[in-house]
Amino acid sequence: METTETKKDPRTELITGNLWRAIWVMSWPLLITTVATSLVGFTDLYVAGLLGSASQASVGLSEHIIFMFQLFLMATGTGTTAIVARHWGAGNRTRATRFAAQSLLLSVTLGLSLAIAALLTAHFALGVFSRSPEVNALGTMYLSIYGFAMIPMSIVYIANASFNAIGDSKTTLAIVLLMTVFQISGDLLTVQHNWPVPGLGIRGIAYSSLIGATIASAFAIYRLHTSPLKNALRQMLPASKMMIGRVVKIGIPSAFQRMAWSLSVFGLFFILSSCKNPTEGQAAWAIGMRVEGLTFMPIMALSMAVASIIGQNLGARELDRAISAGWRVTWIGVAMLSVMGILLYVLAVPISSLMSPHEPVTREFVVSYLQINATAQPFLALAMILSGALQGAGDTKAPMWITFICNWIIRLPVAYVMALTFNMETAGCWWSMSISCVVMGLLSAWRFKSLAWTKAHV
Repeated sequence: METTETKKDPRTELITGNLWRAIWVMSWPLLITTVATSLVGFTDLYVAGLLGSASQASVGLSEHIIFMFQLFLMATGTGTTAIVARHWGAGNRTRATRFAAQSLLLSVTLGLSLAIAALLTAHFALGVFSRSPEVNALGTMYLSIYGFAMIPMSIVYIANASFNAIGDSKTTLAIVLLMTVFQISGDLLTVQHNWPVPGLGIRGIAYSSLIGATIASAFAIYRLHTSPLKNALRQMLPASKMMIGRVVKIGIPSAFQRMAWSLSVFGLFFILSSCKNPTEGQAAWAIGMRVEGLTFMPIMALSMAVASIIGQNLGARELDRAISAGWRVTWIGVAMLSVMGILLYVLAVPISSLMSPHEPVTREFVVSYLQINATAQPFLALAMILSGALQGAGDTKAPMWITFICNWIIRLPVAYVMALTFNMETAGCWWSMSISCVVMGLLSAWRFKSLAWTKAHV
């Protein structure tokens, strides 16, 4: 019976048949998914810009604080993908479903805890990384609303990680598109059109995120109930310490990896606050990150796709296919970001005018950000995709150390020296980002080529 179902199950395309087709089947929904996610952040900053540079800076900083909280959910998702994909590829659907259930239980618990933590620490966290009272006040108001979105987002994260692990990236696409429609529509209606409640300002952006996440989580639960993972909802209780422990063991290094990056972002934000025109520099950084996100979000999709492909093929004992998939997806990403790097450089001026039409200093800083970081785009593709490949294999410690070295040993010291000692100001920060990305890409390629990840135990 299992053999018949397996032959008819389209998800087995990840471990059998044409590898290019497997990459395409897994990747194209995630490409659209990540572009949609990036458009939400892009829209958040665009409508915040209509309220002024202080609002843009507060949204940019707040969303990185949110990212720091959510990294625990992301780490749970990383562990979920690696373990569920490995068991699914090995044909053990029952065990894969049980792990998905325990991950869902863990993530909901984390979501509740993080929502409370976000509400209690918002003002303090903003005050540490920004010296502007206006930015702090606006950011605190934003986070006091957005914190509640942590709860439905916890469901969305793990449901999507589970669907990706079994090769069903189309369902992930449907969930994210639904959330995107409500978030972007809410941004434009509440801020740009001042409807349905006048005067919401920056709060309208936060409410839109909360509503979108809540609707998406309800749809995710429905899709779980009608999917091959439908038993996961019934197997959340009782809790299994062993299974939750394994998810945490795989995911924790991923959490520290993202924490290393996230805290280094705050460090860079602090250095920018010591440069000339700090508010404009911070706003330019927020805009630059979002614009750059439009280029590397598809690479994140490829990273998620290759994680599932490698995880399933290791479970199916198809080592050569896993290695080949890793390199093929990587070179696709390098080609894509090479082209996007050229476009970022050439279109930097019109992009800056679109994103900050009323702030000439911010526009100038955005142009330098985009043109300097455009030079590192191919190496960024190497780092992101191969990091996903390593994580899909369960080798989460290597990406953690690579991220720590490149951000804390290279990026921040170089930024401080270039920006403040050599008086390069904001451009020094941008160059430090570019240099660290080059090193990160080379180290990630070295680790994948070593094949040490093939021995990771999940």
